[in-house]
Amino acid sequence: MQPEKNTENSIPATGNTANGTETPAASPRSLDDPNATFEDLPYKPQLTEKQAKRANQTFKGMVLSIGFTVAILIPVLMLNPPPKDDAFESDVNLQATAEQTEQISGFEIFAPELGDKEYANFARWQANTAQGVPYWECGLVFEDKNFVWVRQAADANPTWIALITDAATPTETRTIGGAQWEVRTKDQNTYLISEFKDSTVVLSSDTSAEQLNSVAEQVASELD
Repeated sequence: MQPEKNTENSIPATGNTANGTETPAASPRSLDDPNATFEDLPYKPQLTEKQAKRANQTFKGMVLSIGFTVAILIPVLMLNPPPKDDAFESDVNLQATAEQTEQISGFEIFAPELGDKEYANFARWQANTAQGVPYWECGLVFEDKNFVWVRQAADANPTWIALITDAATPTETRTIGGAQWEVRTKDQNTYLISEFKDSTVVLSSDTSAEQLNSVAEQVASELD
């Protein structure tokens, strides 16, 4: 690419009609001058025809590449929509599992009827435990992801309760649903413990004290 002389910055000498003298042509500013402009360049950069064609092809290629990427992503996103919280369905059949467990537990199992947006995320009989106390347990999930853990045993003892509650500290005794519940707390967890005619129930939650009390009322209503 050959530099081209810039004739725009060259001001021809003009005659001074007043005294007959000539004014010298103004010289372009130095490129180090903060007031310099494009007009002060010694030449105007120009692209050759091949360079212009190559730049145009590069731009078109970039546009086509973006278009192809978008065309591929749209079907993928449509085929894989983001999961919705209310679309989750648990495959745990709480009532059926509780009925089967009652045949071997020797006591009435607590398994409440749950609403449309409520479910059990696990339900099982723990027979071979290190504490030597077999027990029923299930996890109840309610609206706003509130969670209550239910554990129930016929042969509960202080050691088993201490292990189940992670050695939580007893704080008070509370009447809920007509039953007496011992309250224990540790960190964010609250535990409710109560004895019924043929079993001891331990409820715990770290999400909602209100939901925990609601489940305690259901336990007292069904087992008392």
